[in-house]
Amino acid sequence: MNSTIRYKVILLACLIISVGQLSMGLVFPSLPWIATDFNISLDQAQLLVSVYLLGFGPSQFLYGPISDAIGRKKVLLVGLIIAMSGLVTIILLQDSFTGLVIGRLLQGIGTGCCAVLARASTRDQFSGPDLPLAMSYIAMAASITPVIAPVLGGFINHYFGWNMVFISLLGYVAFAWVVITTFFRETVTQTSAIPTPKKMLGQYWKLLSSRYFMSFASIGWLNFSLMITTVSVMPFIMQKQIGMDSDEYALWALIPALGMILGTTICNRVRPIIGSKKMLLCTPVLHVMCAIWLFVCPLEPIYLMLGQLLMILGNGIALPCAQALVLLPYKKQAGAAAALSGGGQMIASSLVSMTLVALGLSQPWHLALVVVLFAIITLANIIGGFNAKQDMSESEH
Repeated sequence: MNSTIRYKVILLACLIISVGQLSMGLVFPSLPWIATDFNISLDQAQLLVSVYLLGFGPSQFLYGPISDAIGRKKVLLVGLIIAMSGLVTIILLQDSFTGLVIGRLLQGIGTGCCAVLARASTRDQFSGPDLPLAMSYIAMAASITPVIAPVLGGFINHYFGWNMVFISLLGYVAFAWVVITTFFRETVTQTSAIPTPKKMLGQYWKLLSSRYFMSFASIGWLNFSLMITTVSVMPFIMQKQIGMDSDEYALWALIPALGMILGTTICNRVRPIIGSKKMLLCTPVLHVMCAIWLFVCPLEPIYLMLGQLLMILGNGIALPCAQALVLLPYKKQAGAAAALSGGGQMIASSLVSMTLVALGLSQPWHLALVVVLFAIITLANIIGGFNAKQDMSESEH
């Protein structure tokens, strides 16, 4: 495959995966204003994040195996139409919080196709040493977008209101639909009947029983959950406890956003030199440093953002590595493996964020304790995953 075609394939996959991530993160800075407009609590406003994730996550379990059977392009286009119907519902029913919740659920169900099929279609087209590199670019886009999105969302909310956030999303999804219709080439060459629910469950059970898959998938789940929890809670700390406006927060949020860009860039450049294991081991080290910083730092914007920078830097290293590794052995089940990896990531993010908010996560030192716990679990998964990889290699010989 020549470099021009490879560039176009990766760029298109990055556009596809950005739809789901942007649809989630663009709304974060608007939550306090939505809560005020509807006279509801901040916890109730968080439902717009949680219900999106609960639609986005489980829907992937259907999109993956169905796309393995009938092809990627048809599933992509149908999913994006569902997402656009959810956004139209929000825009038309913007005076009803129930309407917003229903629209966000539909939006999540529709955009669930993006995370699965961006990775699965990339897996279809790359093999050998090109696959980890290609997947790292996709993971980079998936990791950077949720951090950049609140920055953009903060500016849109400040200057045009939260309604315009959803109108902007509708325009972006419609743009993606047109681009996919025009440029996306089907990557599944042999189609088959849509698998039965029993067969789908069998595929997922096999993946869930794999120590290799679960170790690397869990690294992605935990790190993404930590990132989503932080970018969800931090606007409330910065805007409610410190008293800044959404556009001010958007500017400060550029600092951790740069951390994600730096982390994914380091991963992409350094991982081929030192190997995935040593690269991944940097994450728990950075997270422990972040926890110590957040535990002792003053409640001031620059200190909070530097602490978040350390955490996001670790996420930026972990997510591309884990997502590049998790699909390597699963060429024939690319859709199902991508679905379980991505769907589990969204479900974990939703449950973790809801649980931590319900437990009263609202202070930097609370976040520090969570970061330490997740660093320990990530370290255990890194060791377990590479031990399983070695066992798989030995069993093949």
